[in-house]
Amino acid sequence: MTAVHRNETAPPSSEVTGVPPGETSVRANEAVVSLPEAGMAPILAELLRTFGQTESTGALLTGVCEVLVRRLSLEGALLRLRDREGFRAAAGVGLGVEPEALPVVRGELHSAPADPGPFVLELEAVARLLPAVPVRWRAVHCIPLGVPPASLGALYLAAGAGRTLGAAEQELFRTVGEALGPELGRRLEHDRIRAGLRAREDALAVVVHDLRNPLHAVTVGVGTLLPRITEPTLRRPVERIQRSAQRMERLLQDLLDIHAIEGGRFTVSKGAVAPTALILTALESQQSLAGQTSVIINTDVAPFLPSVAAEEERILQVLENLVGNALKFTPPGGMVTVAATRAPDPGWVLFSVRDTGPGISTDHLPRVFDRFFQAQSSDRRGSGLGLAICKAIVEAHGGRIWAESEPGKGAVFFFTLTTATSDIEAVPQPVEPASILLVDDKMENLTALAAILDRPDYRLVCATSGEEALRLALRERFAAALIDVAMPRMNGFEVATHLKALERSRHIPIIFITAFREDPDEIHRAYAAGGADYLVKPLDPEIVRKKVAVFVELSRKRQDSGPA
Repeated sequence: MTAVHRNETAPPSSEVTGVPPGETSVRANEAVVSLPEAGMAPILAELLRTFGQTESTGALLTGVCEVLVRRLSLEGALLRLRDREGFRAAAGVGLGVEPEALPVVRGELHSAPADPGPFVLELEAVARLLPAVPVRWRAVHCIPLGVPPASLGALYLAAGAGRTLGAAEQELFRTVGEALGPELGRRLEHDRIRAGLRAREDALAVVVHDLRNPLHAVTVGVGTLLPRITEPTLRRPVERIQRSAQRMERLLQDLLDIHAIEGGRFTVSKGAVAPTALILTALESQQSLAGQTSVIINTDVAPFLPSVAAEEERILQVLENLVGNALKFTPPGGMVTVAATRAPDPGWVLFSVRDTGPGISTDHLPRVFDRFFQAQSSDRRGSGLGLAICKAIVEAHGGRIWAESEPGKGAVFFFTLTTATSDIEAVPQPVEPASILLVDDKMENLTALAAILDRPDYRLVCATSGEEALRLALRERFAAALIDVAMPRMNGFEVATHLKALERSRHIPIIFITAFREDPDEIHRAYAAGGADYLVKPLDPEIVRKKVAVFVELSRKRQDSGPA
């Protein structure tokens, strides 16, 4: 076994330094060099900065070698780490070759003291340390990293011929070993976990890709078939297939998103997006679920909101998730309100989704954004990833998301986004008047509705029957339609169904007006007929104006983007 020797403050013997027999370890012209205690502080300070500011494990190891070689005027440094094959060179300075070019040393490089600390290697061990390298180091000090059998490797520092390091340097080496060993262990474990996550994500990406191929065929096939089916009894099973395929696609995307978040690779690409368009696009995708659950979806969007800085698809993902959850937890006949307004802080827009469901308990409220958390085992939350992904998306935009609830009184989820141009107020631009169709069999109701919506940028067209409304729809395009449900001969649902069957009026947002409050069957029929929103008499003028303004803005956006 190769002998090892502890560093001592007294001049070491030839056996300690590994100098060949017949030569003294400290010659007449050889000095014991030791830093004053005050000189150690700057070195330790620089090493601490290297620890704190260097993210990569490889860069950290190289940085430590460089600091010690430069500060102590050493001949060189080499750090070898233990792996399955042996001791692999991980970093070095003054080797004459790149560390990666050094061969892996199998077996033990040298023995170590029972109480590990810095010690001097003999020349035999130095030769094994640097095989096939022209550099011939002398007075090589070994700093063990970790305690056997959990040793991670060692840092080797060469003082150079004609020089022996003193007690201060030896104490520095001990300090470096005590600090670098645990830090290196933590980083290597972190690297191992990250490598495992990357391997898992790569495998997941392959699985998702393989699942998406047949899923895509189903989605395209259903999308092609559905517009050709007019018989409701035949459409319903095909629509169920479509919804199931869409849900599977969302679950697959959730899996990819959560792994990207865990791996620190989740990013967003921002652009200017209109809040109204975001909300209405999200609600369109949830109308089918609203119809199934017989829940009213209400909108409350402040007029002339500035655009927000957002990646549209990601914020749609947030809104669809929040609205979908709200619909699931709201009983039939209840209401979900999606709102947007200027936040109290300038330069921010505040979004909210409020439901009239059972609410969230005080104990569970702080954990609703945790991955896989479900308040109750019976909750219909799906994978338990949605709210965690919502949080990551909003925070990636620089915003904040939170929930408020009082058990038995529903829940409300808020999130904020910055405005795209926080210092410029949104100013309405002159536009052509929007044509709005008002349908009611009672003239007094039409007169009252026209008074509520009387503004220069609206052109109101009234019809006193369903038949008249359809004739008008054949002649011109409308930005929105408000239709009373309880009309003789052809009720409002029938009018809407016929309007949706016409090519030119298929995309008209339809707002139903009814006197039946919170009737689940009525709500279900409204969404089944293609309704976009729902108003209950007696009408609140401010709510009517807000709802119509939102849908007119959506219609104008569609018109600007091209023909429907």
